[in-house]
Amino acid sequence: MHTYLPGDILVKVDRASMAHSLEVRVPWLDHKLMGWAATLPQGLKLAGREGKALLKRALEPRLSHDLLYRRKMGFAVPLGVWFRGPLAAQLKATVTSPRLAETGFVDMVALNRLADEHQAGAADYSAALWTVLMFDQFLQQVHDRLAAHSSLRSVVAGVA
Repeated sequence: MHTYLPGDILVKVDRASMAHSLEVRVPWLDHKLMGWAATLPQGLKLAGREGKALLKRALEPRLSHDLLYRRKMGFAVPLGVWFRGPLAAQLKATVTSPRLAETGFVDMVALNRLADEHQAGAADYSAALWTVLMFDQFLQQVHDRLAAHSSLRSVVAGVA
């Protein structure tokens, strides 16, 4: 309540919502509710290793047991699905990129194997593939800037 929420999570929600003109409310952080929850005995809030015990018990008539008691999940980006769908063509272009191969940093045969296995659904290599995709985008930006700089020098030399 004193560090992680105000210094991280709430800041991110605030910035993301403002960037998209959204009005966001955090109902569980209402000061009256938080004050009341702070007075509850620890046993009502934590049952063994299960957090939010009282809240979950109160919601049992309304929500399925599987939903209430599932493992905690973050807000992960569905890269695995995207690489098999809307980003499949971009991934294929990246794993066959001459620019990437020329660096010598990447084993292109192994990279193609990872991409093929991922797209076949045999494994989830989305984190590694995302890293390679971003590295290739970085290389593209460097190439574009060098080309623009070189073109500018040619123009300036032609004027002089």
